[in-house]
Amino acid sequence: MHVHFGWVHEGWSCSCLLALGVEMSQEIKWPVKMGELHNHHFDSTMWNDFKFRDDDIIISTYAKAGTTWMQQIIAQLMFEGDPELAVAEMSPWVDLRIPPKEVKLPMIESQTHRRFMKTHLPVEALCFSPQAKYIYIGRDGRDVVWSLYNHHINANQKWYEALNESPGRVGPPIEGPPEDRQYWEDWLRKEGYPFLAFLGQRT
Repeated sequence: MHVHFGWVHEGWSCSCLLALGVEMSQEIKWPVKMGELHNHHFDSTMWNDFKFRDDDIIISTYAKAGTTWMQQIIAQLMFEGDPELAVAEMSPWVDLRIPPKEVKLPMIESQTHRRFMKTHLPVEALCFSPQAKYIYIGRDGRDVVWSLYNHHINANQKWYEALNESPGRVGPPIEGPPEDRQYWEDWLRKEGYPFLAFLGQRT
């Protein structure tokens, strides 16, 4: 049996790999960043200057696939079920383009607890660390798109201003959502439009 893979989770044991028929002489090829992705939400260059720690946890999801739920689970496990945790502040979205890099990265670096951060980037736009632990969550796309729609349709003017008017935006602004059926069709045909459009402008 031959198994072809791009990378193997570092937590897999030798016996697991042998059971899959993976020869231990093979060198594990860790993911390598292939380019940058930008749009009204995203700036993948945030990760370029990020300094990993050996115990970092990265929650890696498609948007609206259970990210906040997983952040809460990890926070409660780490902090003994404290109901007052400010999880959104403790667990930042690194590749969100606001606040800018010069503000966000020092904030993350100053954290003294075990860090757990989120990303919505595909692996080819992410700086990958073999020492960090990655948690991936998948969700049925039909649920994802309606969660995105509900998020979008309830956005207020301050949300649009923050995303569209903050310096550094690449590509067109995000606009209000169309009717629900068109939203679904656009999301399917345009690879995640209007939030992701597979994450915007590639460089």
